[in-house]
This record gives sequence, structure tokens and C-alpha cells, in this order.
Amino acid sequence: MKQTFLNLEPIYTHPETAKFFVLPVPYEGTVCFLHGTLRGPEAILAVSNQMEHFDEELFIEFPRAGIVTLEPLPTGQTPEEEMELVYQGTRSLFQPGKFPLILGGEHSITPPIVKAATESYPDLSVLQFDAHADLRDSYQGSRFSHACTMRRVLESTQNIVQVGIRSFSLEEYEECTDHIDRMITVSTLESESGFRWAMSKILERLSKNVYITFDIDALDPAYAPATGTPEPGGMTWRQATRIIEEVSQAKHVVGADIVEVAPFQNGNCVTEFLAVRLAGKIMACNCTVDDYIDRNR
Repeated sequence: MKQTFLNLEPIYTHPETAKFFVLPVPYEGTVCFLHGTLRGPEAILAVSNQMEHFDEELFIEFPRAGIVTLEPLPTGQTPEEEMELVYQGTRSLFQPGKFPLILGGEHSITPPIVKAATESYPDLSVLQFDAHADLRDSYQGSRFSHACTMRRVLESTQNIVQVGIRSFSLEEYEECTDHIDRMITVSTLESESGFRWAMSKILERLSKNVYITFDIDALDPAYAPATGTPEPGGMTWRQATRIIEEVSQAKHVVGADIVEVAPFQNGNCVTEFLAVRLAGKIMACNCTVDDYIDRNR
């Protein structure tokens, strides 16, 4: 039986009326440490029916805007082929009134999605939540490594805002100094005054149209342990969701991805459930009651 996000009634899953489109991209082609991102999308969908449909902070039942779960994209034989498959598979999703949410898979899938989004939104900016800068030009012989994600994104848009970064190389610092200097660090977010300053900078730097890419390792491993390269000192759930809420209020978020969930095989599904809640929060922040589908028609 096909796994779908939240296992909704048919009235809320029609492509013509639904606002949200969930696209699984099970890809693991350049992983350099812990494996498992190939199973991430399916694992996230499998626990999604355990989540409440009502957002307890925004007081909105976001699934009533409609959510279609698309068939998983096929996996390319090479990183280059994968990038083309993702690009072609997401181009049609960026339409007025529609919101694609892509479930990875490793973070290397983001650049072709951003490339596709810029065709509909030329002024696009990218808000990256991540532990790692991902600004290498090449890593382990590949320009399409997950460690090169944001360097490839820069080929589609120079307007990126990086939040939660706490790991980068000398190469990245020397070649992308301007971006490193503008990063919003976790320590900045720890006080209310620091958070407000960071929030003002985030909103100032983002354009009207925003794409959110959320590497699950942006959060501290205490919140999301099942990921390929966990880094200590990460963001809290509240820090991340407050930023998403405020950005969604001030800007037009055109889509998002959640990547790098690498499920444990011991029954611990904390990270997958967090990813489901994160997907739900992103949806709730980007719909209103005006998006609701009339269940009586």
C-alpha cells in the first residue's frame, strides 16, 4: 500500500484543489559517513499518520488546504543523472497557489530544486537551516556531493541566508568569505535580543520569494539524532520554528525541502516524527483558512 502524508480523506488529496504537494526523493549517492537517507522519505511518511492535524500554536487545521503525496522520484545511476531527474521532476510543481514540499534523501537534491524554482520565481532567495556550510566546490571528487549543496545553489541565486551553521572548512572560508561572515550562528539565537537581531537580518537579506531548505542536522542531535553527520551545539525546535513562522508571515515562501533524515533500524523514530512535525509546521505557516477545501462540495 502506498504511503501518503497523513493518510487523508480523498476530498483533500485531489491535485486540482490541493495546495501542498509532498514529493519523496529517496536518494543516497554521495554519503560520506552514516548511511540511511535513502530510507528517509518512506520512514517519514510511515509515521505521519500519528500527527495531529491541528496546529496548536497557529490554531489552523492545515490538511484542509489539501495535500497530495506524489510518487517517489526514480533514483539516478550517477549524481549527474540524479540532479537532472530532480530538476525535471520538480519544474512543474512551482505554480501560483501550489506549495511543493520535498522529502529527502540527502541534501544534494536541493540545487536542482532551486534551479527549477527560479524559473517561476527569478528573484528567489534561499533560507538554509543546516549544521554545515555546504559551500565546497567539490568533495571526494564530485561537484554534486551533499557537501557542495549551497555552492551549487549559488549557481542559481546568490541570495542565500544560512542559519545554524557550526561546521565549515578552511577552503569554504577562503573561497566564500562573504557568505561565511553573514551566517546566523546558533549562539546568536540563544538570547532574546540576539534572536531579534538575527531575525531582522534574516528578513532584511531575504527577497520577497523564499525557498526553505532544512537539513535535519541543523537541530541539535538531542532533537534529531538519526542523521548522517550529527554536529553538537545545534538549534532547538523552538528557535527553528520561530524563524519559519516569522519568515512565512513576512515573505512568500514558495516551497521547501526536509533532508538528511537517516532512520535508525532499532525502532527509534524520534527524528522521523520530528521531521513530520516540521513538515506540518511549514504547511501550517503557509496556509490560511482561505486555502481550505470545502468538504461539502
